[in-house]
Amino acid sequence: MTAHDESTPTPPTATTAGARADCVLCGEPTDHPASTRGATLCPVCEWQEAQRNACSG
Repeated sequence: MTAHDESTPTPPTATTAGARADCVLCGEPTDHPASTRGATLCPVCEWQEAQRNACSG
């Protein structure tokens, strides 16, 4: 048995998937590449921002 099974994909890491942008609010990594222009938000902050905007009328 080998240490690496070809049928099991390896999860992407920062080195294989490229650098990720940090959230401008909390500093957590986002789903966006570091080359993304503008303010990037992590999924949690993105959801919270959408909730604030939805309730503001």
